[in-house]
Amino acid sequence: MIKKIGKVKEVFIPEDKTIDSDKIGFKVMLDTKMIEIIEKQDERNSNIFKDDLVIITETNISNKIFKDIELYDGDFYD
Repeated sequence: MIKKIGKVKEVFIPEDKTIDSDKIGFKVMLDTKMIEIIEKQDERNSNIFKDDLVIITETNISNKIFKDIELYDGDFYD
């Protein structure tokens, strides 16, 4: 598991063919690269806005990378 702090550059609703999309997307600057994270929208990630600092957690499960985003609250334990 790898944790990094990044800055949200864009929050968007991903294009979806269904009318009732429940997903939210984030473009986050990590170090010198921009990454995109799309998740199911919930109470935790609906309070993340443009220019917020966030913690990105990358987990490798069966050679597949999963990324999670959470609002940075000033505490960071690596």
